[in-house]
Amino acid sequence: MKRFEKSSITIKDIAKKAGVAHSTVSLVMNDREHVSPKLREKILKIANEMGYMPNMVARSLISKKSSTVGVVFPENPHFFTITYFLMIIEGIQNACKKYNRALMFFSLDQTKGESYYQISRKWLIDLMIIMNVDYTRDISKDIQDLRDNGIYFSFLTKYLGKEKVNSVCVDNYEGVRMVLEHLASQGHKRVGYIAGNPNSADGPERTQAYKALYKKMGLDQDEELIVQGDFTFESGEREAPKLLDLKKPPTAIFAASDYMAIGAMRVIKERGLSIPGDIAVMGFDNTLEAAYVEPALTTIRQPLQEMGEKAVDLAIRSMNDESFEPQSLAIKPELIKRQSC
Repeated sequence: MKRFEKSSITIKDIAKKAGVAHSTVSLVMNDREHVSPKLREKILKIANEMGYMPNMVARSLISKKSSTVGVVFPENPHFFTITYFLMIIEGIQNACKKYNRALMFFSLDQTKGESYYQISRKWLIDLMIIMNVDYTRDISKDIQDLRDNGIYFSFLTKYLGKEKVNSVCVDNYEGVRMVLEHLASQGHKRVGYIAGNPNSADGPERTQAYKALYKKMGLDQDEELIVQGDFTFESGEREAPKLLDLKKPPTAIFAASDYMAIGAMRVIKERGLSIPGDIAVMGFDNTLEAAYVEPALTTIRQPLQEMGEKAVDLAIRSMNDESFEPQSLAIKPELIKRQSC
């Protein structure tokens, strides 16, 4: 019996053993129609027995398309150390396995004029997930270039442009409402707020929700209670003293991200104050760190893995169905009660 080296098996070898044309095997391997279910099953069985592994690189070079999902994010040297992003990536990876696609990551350096479309052409990416857009620049032309050239994509953030695109985000208004209602139920009327990155979609939206809701709920409407962070640990440490040093400090601090909340908690502890005895703290995201700080952080859970998976689902649906209309999904958050509040 002839033995095959798995790495050298080609569709011609499979075709010869199956007694069919190699073009028929090609149709099966590329999941095309025009092959009967019985013959398709026979060819796939033979391919499996022979240990056939498709050469995805060669296939990409021939078709000028890849079977890769490209995840694009703004230039950030700490991207792969931030559990918020890693939790989203887990969901993206789960979807890639479901659709038998590889996964690649690309940082977008706006200072060098890089665009999403340039990345897609350079690396033959026909399906893209766009994370954490920096809205200091207009990306509408970039988006149009992707569309005009058959590149399918989803935003993993709220899209602020006028175009109708696939996007997945959390319902920020609902999340902020849950925070303030929980704090109010505990008797807090004076709530300090550490706002998120003003150049993102989530930062300003959560701030707008905070301002709209504290008026409705009868909380103190003191502009001194709002300080500007950028979602990082460092900004939480930097901004928390401004709240603690007020003539009339807040009885609770709500930070627009867990990282800022944890940074604020460090400052509070260094001052010898107890959490939640002297001041309550709440965050937003439910990152892995939130459950392991002391005390554990009460926060708003974003279903990050689910959001990552849904972003890929939407892009794939756009690719496979020309009649599919882009969707903007706002995922419902959840209040996670722990010991910090």
